[in-house]
Amino acid sequence: MRVDSIARKFMLLAVFNGLLLIPFTAPILVPTLCIATPPGSFGCQASIEIVWPGTWMLVGFFVFIIVGVLGALAWSLVYYHQWTVLEKHEGGKTLLWLQLILFEVGVLGATSLMATIGFVGGHVLATGGGIAVSAEAIRTQIIPPLSTDPSSPLYDMPPVAEAAFIGLSLLAQLLGFLNLLTLKKGAAPA
Repeated sequence: MRVDSIARKFMLLAVFNGLLLIPFTAPILVPTLCIATPPGSFGCQASIEIVWPGTWMLVGFFVFIIVGVLGALAWSLVYYHQWTVLEKHEGGKTLLWLQLILFEVGVLGATSLMATIGFVGGHVLATGGGIAVSAEAIRTQIIPPLSTDPSSPLYDMPPVAEAAFIGLSLLAQLLGFLNLLTLKKGAAPA
């Protein structure tokens, strides 16, 4: 596969992720969700994004901007540099698609789960619930437990799923570096 095509795909991914920021940011405009709403307004006893675990919404949002948008842009620039400066013009199609898909699945999964944890747990606190109730809501309402044994990692699934998504994203980065090592020099295709 042509390296300039790889760079273009990552640029399109950066634009796509940038456009995804619109629906991810839109819930802030709904005051009854208690996101960025002053305490005492609309039945909110707190603003979700400033109380733990609601702060995870903000963390997920910034991680998505940094990794999802700027990270895809960075990969696009790296591949473009390989094409123009180092004159490497051919790359592995399988590695590219694996990197692209695992990157997006990992980033979207991890940041969406962070935001969901923040929203579910933070909403409990913002509407008058306690920390223990918030933690239980996160444990049971996002991804139901796969085990009834409290000592099992499958008893609390959101951290397990979060780790899996982060692992996919890291694997995508490793595949990207491997892909960079396997790019081939040659004359620029016409």
